[in-house]
Amino acid sequence: MTSLLRNVAALIAAVAIMQLASGLLGVRIPLAFSEEGHSRTALGLVAASYSAGFMMGAMIATQLLSRVGHIRVYAACAAIFSVATLALHFTGDVWSWGMARMGAGIAVALMFAAIESWMSYSISPRTRGEVMSVYMVLTKGALALGPFFAFTYASDSPEPWMIAAALIALSMVPICFTGAEQPDPPKAQPLALVEQFATAPAAVIGSFGAGLVNGGVLALAPLYAAQHYGPEAAAEFYSAAFIGSLLLQWPAGRLSDRVDRRLVIAALAGLAALAAFALALWSGQLTNWGAVLLFFLWGAGALSFYGIAVAHMADRAEPGKLPQSAAGLLFVWAAGSVIGPLIMGPLVDWFDVPGMFWFAGAAALFVCGAMFWRRNAREQAMEKEEFSPQIGTSVAAGEIAYGDAKAKDEPDAIATADNPR
Repeated sequence: MTSLLRNVAALIAAVAIMQLASGLLGVRIPLAFSEEGHSRTALGLVAASYSAGFMMGAMIATQLLSRVGHIRVYAACAAIFSVATLALHFTGDVWSWGMARMGAGIAVALMFAAIESWMSYSISPRTRGEVMSVYMVLTKGALALGPFFAFTYASDSPEPWMIAAALIALSMVPICFTGAEQPDPPKAQPLALVEQFATAPAAVIGSFGAGLVNGGVLALAPLYAAQHYGPEAAAEFYSAAFIGSLLLQWPAGRLSDRVDRRLVIAALAGLAALAAFALALWSGQLTNWGAVLLFFLWGAGALSFYGIAVAHMADRAEPGKLPQSAAGLLFVWAAGSVIGPLIMGPLVDWFDVPGMFWFAGAAALFVCGAMFWRRNAREQAMEKEEFSPQIGTSVAAGEIAYGDAKAKDEPDAIATADNPR
């Protein structure tokens, strides 16, 4: 395990550094955008632009990786992401921010595709769980820590953009200096979304619901925190959500290995719904720590059930079709991430912050109800893949977590820099 982690350490380090920047931007963007005087509807459009760019990047990832290789794709996209981040300081209109964030979404999707397909190539089936646990802890921990890199600066100061761009540029260093051999070019597979829904409807519904609930709340919640508790509270709220997910996702996933995964998804969605409704009902009346605790509980539920939806699909997918299934779920998740901010932005403009939480609670409640509906319609899978933590990053993440047909036929294969799988 130690030698394997050394083999993928550069890859995990690169993503962790990049996620520090993503966590910083997750708080800085809504605060700075609001300071410019734009509406929440406009912020929802900007957030949706990022998710739309992410979808486009995922669509072209295979072709680019095949043409120029993983290191070049990552380095070029890190440069684009860095420039798109700096551009936010020099532009003020909604469309310029939307285009910059769309470019950033394309770049980030390609960066994750390069890293995660490389990791899938480098690790062996029997160590996937350990590698994914380290990967999840460091990436979500970085997202939680990132906002504190610049929380002391005013919302209109240039330093946060410069810090984020510097972190993105630094993430290239481990990749460019790694001695690990690059993987073979990946093969593209069609999404076949209708087939994915027929295979595991609960997984598709859960993935879409995760994007629908999370995309808008994470984009707009920093404004709620700043409005009621001061700008410095925005970092606390954003971090609390990811810490909650980090602490609960693994135990919930292990529980889903023993009981019907749809029940676990329902419980997590129900927790997210209760926390969202509480934030809507008592918006502005809670103490700072009371609101942070509720947002911690919301993140523990809402940011955790996507990974279990992927595991549910892995239980039912045909051998050799997991990459195709993972691609389908990623695109469904991204579609929800586009729609959520577009709906929540106007709701906040019309009904203030409670409108966002009412919608998030209702969407999570829908996911909860859908899981019980599907459980009554179809029995759970007789054989299960062992749960591995999952986050919405790239198509290759599904292969890392659950392997492919070839990996299952080679349970004792050990991948190293000198003996790649």
